[in-house]
Amino acid sequence: CVFFEAPGVQGSTKMLGELLDEGPGPPRGIRCLYSHCCFGIWNLTQGQAQVEMQGCQDSEESGCASLHCNPSPRAQSSSGSTIFTCSCGTDFCNANYTHLPPPESLGAPGPEGPQAAPGESIWMALVLLALFLMLILGSIILALLQRKACRVHGRSVPEPDSDRGWNEELPELPGLCFSQVIQEGGHAVVWTGRLQGELVAIKAFPPRAVAQFQAEKAVYELPGLRHDHIVRFITAGRGGPGPLSSGPLLVLELYPKGSLCHYLTQHTSDWATSLRMALSLAQGLAFLHEERWHNGQYKPAIAHRDLSSQNVLIREDTSCAIGDLDLALVLPGLTQPPAWVPTQPRGPAAIMEAGTQRYMAPELLDKTLDLQDWGTALRQADVYSLALLLWEILSRCPDLRPDSIPPPFQLAYEAELGSTPGTCELWALAVEERRRPYIPPTWNYFATGPNGLRELLEDCWDADPEARLTADCVQQRLAALARPHELHSFSEDCPHSCPALCPEDCSSSSASAILPYRPPLSACHCGCQQGPSSRNPQPACSSSHV
Repeated sequence: CVFFEAPGVQGSTKMLGELLDEGPGPPRGIRCLYSHCCFGIWNLTQGQAQVEMQGCQDSEESGCASLHCNPSPRAQSSSGSTIFTCSCGTDFCNANYTHLPPPESLGAPGPEGPQAAPGESIWMALVLLALFLMLILGSIILALLQRKACRVHGRSVPEPDSDRGWNEELPELPGLCFSQVIQEGGHAVVWTGRLQGELVAIKAFPPRAVAQFQAEKAVYELPGLRHDHIVRFITAGRGGPGPLSSGPLLVLELYPKGSLCHYLTQHTSDWATSLRMALSLAQGLAFLHEERWHNGQYKPAIAHRDLSSQNVLIREDTSCAIGDLDLALVLPGLTQPPAWVPTQPRGPAAIMEAGTQRYMAPELLDKTLDLQDWGTALRQADVYSLALLLWEILSRCPDLRPDSIPPPFQLAYEAELGSTPGTCELWALAVEERRRPYIPPTWNYFATGPNGLRELLEDCWDADPEARLTADCVQQRLAALARPHELHSFSEDCPHSCPALCPEDCSSSSASAILPYRPPLSACHCGCQQGPSSRNPQPACSSSHV
């Protein structure tokens, strides 16, 4: 795609692709990472068009099937300028637009507009009537097919007026200002903005995506869903950057450092920072998976179902916050939830639905998810996705490299399958061949004992879902890596395989508690003796020279 950002543009979409060095001046080329789709944004003022942004979409959309850039109006300001956007799916198709309709075409035609000939008015009325009747008939057929599909998949039939009243139910938000688009997805556009002077992120949904908005809003509004490592929900309402784009929206805390994917593309992180990111991510997921009462508030267990490095944001202290809960599903619990906990569809199709393909667990790729205990199964699928994110974080840590120079950031499986793997390719690699992202052998020497990084990842992305760790166990393991010279007691559901058994007089006492353990030239270290088919190695401690 062509990549360009006007000087006044805030934020950037560089993280959605790999910039190509084609020359010193704009525009430049960009190779997309997450879709085969280009976009363009133009500002039309007094008949003059000015390009604002060009680049890669973060996901495939219906407009991406177009071979050419055909802009459509998205917003109109009081100053008379109009924002046009396009999406298209061929190389450099966003370089130029086919045409921009004049501003007058956005409203009703004026008195000078074209008039119908005397003999054409009756025929035009008949044609419009026929089209109207066909539209009504099509709507009835679509509703009947949707009702039948819902019954087949075990989902509750939606009420006919469930989405019709959203405009009246949601309040307008006084003092809400839209600044800049920072991400466009399949169901929503994320803006930076201000609400009563506070910098915020605004997730704006078009009216056609009311169902996705209501699902995400219901999860965010659960009273117990407050955690440092879950994106903070502020409020919900309606509105838009202009009269043509009014719709439901979520107002969330703004994380200026961007997504985990963007951060890892731009930065490397030492061991302490990498461990902070990994531990905070596990803590956020463990909190989601936990069912609990706290201070009189009930929080049900929740499966995220779309963990990816695009859906995790970086806080100011470089810890992580999990967001994008539009696919999150409330899980059945041990206690009876209060009546206000939202009920969600539990048919096989709804349960098997998942998010970003690259991070889908093998049992989701081959449709073998355990539907008998689907609450546990969805948690296990989340832990698999968590393991891939931990691998991405650790791959950018210079302390885990002998030369302290980590390679450029790559998404999980990007080295094996490229930037846009297909379903069949992922299935062959992750399910049939049971391969996982490459773990450098040097990682084995940067953690104390056999409960190190390799074992942690392998125990999270195991092909057998029941052999995987729980999210709570993952955070315990990571906490133990942060304090390598302390004794740790693990819960019963968190097997720790090999505790450190080296005698105190031959362990390194000078290593920092926040840095990875690097064995000296002569050191007593722990090893695991295990057979070819063993998954539970036995501890063994021996003195050896490294």
